[in-house]
Amino acid sequence: MTIRVLHVFAPNFRQRFAGPIFNWQLYFSKWNDASVEHLVLDTEAGTISPAKEAFDFDLSGPQRLSSRWERLTWAFRLIKNLRKYKKQCDLIHFHILFWGSLLAANWASRRNIPTIYESVLLGADTPDAIGQEHLGKLKLHLMHRFSKILAISNGIAETFLNDGFSPAQVHMQMNVIDTDLFVPLEDPIARKRLRESFNLPPNEIVLLFTGSLIHRKGIDLLVEAFIAVTRENPNLFLWLVGPRDRTENPSMDEAFVDALQRRVSEANLEHQVSFYGMISEREILAEAYQTADFYVFPSRQEGLGNVVLEAMSCSLPVISSDLPVLKGVILPGENGIVFSVGDEVQLADGIKALLHEEDYSRSLGEKAREYILENHYYDNWQEKIAKLYQDLSA
Repeated sequence: MTIRVLHVFAPNFRQRFAGPIFNWQLYFSKWNDASVEHLVLDTEAGTISPAKEAFDFDLSGPQRLSSRWERLTWAFRLIKNLRKYKKQCDLIHFHILFWGSLLAANWASRRNIPTIYESVLLGADTPDAIGQEHLGKLKLHLMHRFSKILAISNGIAETFLNDGFSPAQVHMQMNVIDTDLFVPLEDPIARKRLRESFNLPPNEIVLLFTGSLIHRKGIDLLVEAFIAVTRENPNLFLWLVGPRDRTENPSMDEAFVDALQRRVSEANLEHQVSFYGMISEREILAEAYQTADFYVFPSRQEGLGNVVLEAMSCSLPVISSDLPVLKGVILPGENGIVFSVGDEVQLADGIKALLHEEDYSRSLGEKAREYILENHYYDNWQEKIAKLYQDLSA
């Protein structure tokens, strides 16, 4: 028997810069288990279509967020479409926590249709944060109507369990990445050519960050640590890859980015820092990792941090803030370096440690790749998520 899973993403999901969109584009493209059929609901068009077909698009165009009015009207369109297609699905998988999703979960529960909500950001779509919102208690009450909470990290799962969700309701399963795409590059000549293509200095040590240049990601900490380390190590180059203005991500705080650029100018390091902008093509992003020497992830808050997994898969030595969601992923001193969240001095010390110990740095990168291949490969993920669907449908 084939289980028909209907996926519900945010309105305008084809124009939305978000990790779940990238992740599920990969998952749908690789899916080969005939026991599960993936469908995607397009609430704007009022249609459902096979997931591979629905996700046959790229995110190179302008990004768009939904207004409050759009989110409100989307709730009505969502319920209307679910009523229309309820006989064409066996299970509903929600990827967005608007009021519409909460009301739809309650609607589905009354009709014995299993539902999953996928929680992806600790401190945002988890009980600790939701409870502080306006009408937060009502939201949490409605969240209990989901048949399952799919948490993408142990840290996220713990917040639901601590808030009274039953262990039977919470399912933890980490994301996976394309380990065939995100691979190490050993050829120094090819690496040199990549540096030329990205306009990077050929001989300097490149520290890479990927992600939106926002306060939550700790870019201000990284800039300060870089300035401090560069005083003694002038051969460093900081490469910031990710949305930097509202044309690339409508939610960007452009004043924050301007302040970062001024700080770099004050330190006379404009020639050693690149505010590169967004790379939406996954193949080019993989080349960015292959080009760098180290990867730095100073985030203050995350759901998991797929970019960390991508960097590790490319055998990059990783320096990351000690986030709860990365416990068990980055093993300090074994496959990466961690520092206390918000501590720019410890971050600077971590960079220095990699600069001065080449063998240690190489070992961290090699073991990082080994960890990814053992724990974040696609086939294992597909087997587990298919079983989750099957158990719920049964």
